[in-house]
Amino acid sequence: MSPFDVIVVGAGPSGALAAHELARGGASVLLLDRAAFPRWKVCGACLSPGALRVLDAAGLGGIAAELGGVGLRSLVLAARGRSARVGLAGSLALSRSAFDTALVRAATAAGAVFWPGSRVSLGGLEGEARRLRVVRDGAEVLVAARIVVDATGLGRRLRDETAPCDEVTAHSRVGVGAVVRGDDYPVVPGDLHMAVGRAGYVGLVRVEDGALNVAAALDPAPLRTAGPEAVVSSVLAEAGLPALGELPLAGWRGTPLLTRSSREAGGERLFRVGDAAGYVEPFTGEGICWALSAGHAAARLAAAGTERWRDELLGDWRAYRRHALAPSQRLCRVLAGALRHPRLVSAAVAALRVAPALAAPFVSRAGRPPMGIAAMRGSAARVASAPRARVEART
Repeated sequence: MSPFDVIVVGAGPSGALAAHELARGGASVLLLDRAAFPRWKVCGACLSPGALRVLDAAGLGGIAAELGGVGLRSLVLAARGRSARVGLAGSLALSRSAFDTALVRAATAAGAVFWPGSRVSLGGLEGEARRLRVVRDGAEVLVAARIVVDATGLGRRLRDETAPCDEVTAHSRVGVGAVVRGDDYPVVPGDLHMAVGRAGYVGLVRVEDGALNVAAALDPAPLRTAGPEAVVSSVLAEAGLPALGELPLAGWRGTPLLTRSSREAGGERLFRVGDAAGYVEPFTGEGICWALSAGHAAARLAAAGTERWRDELLGDWRAYRRHALAPSQRLCRVLAGALRHPRLVSAAVAALRVAPALAAPFVSRAGRPPMGIAAMRGSAARVASAPRARVEART
């Protein structure tokens, strides 16, 4: 098999959008994922205004509405038995099983080849290509590409023996989630509830089929002595909400420790994007926005790398992550830190009950998309503004 222009490993929002953009620009793209689609993921299931703007820039602006995404009106913040409602206009609730599957379909419609059920290990450089070892349907195959995009997700990234491990932030929480039918549970479509307790916080929102999506960031210690459902129930009770009280349709499932950073944004002919490049506890949908923004931006640099690899491209990618993604992630670090103190949240709830507009600057800033790669200086901006050459597909 002749080398692909790009191999994208991981078909979540970051990887699938990168594959879509590269294939749409004429590159031959192989998209790989461990799972078969549709598949469910632990996630808050919220698309922020920033995420929707990135989709629009990729020509996929109508995808969320076509899937039945539920418009969100309000964030209901609850702590210590009290709650406050603040405006959340412009966001949508959409299940990851529907959203991720639609992005993969968009990538294949643009010309990408998709191999689900693939386990991938990173190979070395050989001439102008990187090699990958792929195990699929019990068979092993070697594939090669001019550029590899690592979108493998939280704590999974492609590694060689010399690559440093992720640095997990002290006191990092664990993500857990489930989907329940919850017809009688007091969360109506259009409201995103966030319940805060001593063990963490829990988000609840109705998605496109009416089911209740539950996503929590919890301290690891309580989970060592009780199951996730019990810890989630304790947080809900502390915030003044009832227990879920029924078996989940999907879950309970956990994630690795959430907040982490990677010392490497990639390597020669390798870009790490999305959660594989580090993660911060999000607030109201920023995680998907960061992933989509990174996939969209990395596609421009990967396209340039298929023509001619230059170390400056990796430098541009580091600069993009530092200047475009880091400010939003710093804000979420602050907000996530505040959510660790239920008394502080309770005081904020009391203030917001009187003046809900106090939350507007934080909600607006958290929902804003990172700057595009075209706004960055250097070759990244030149790549973004230049027409992309159509490359003959290789098979």
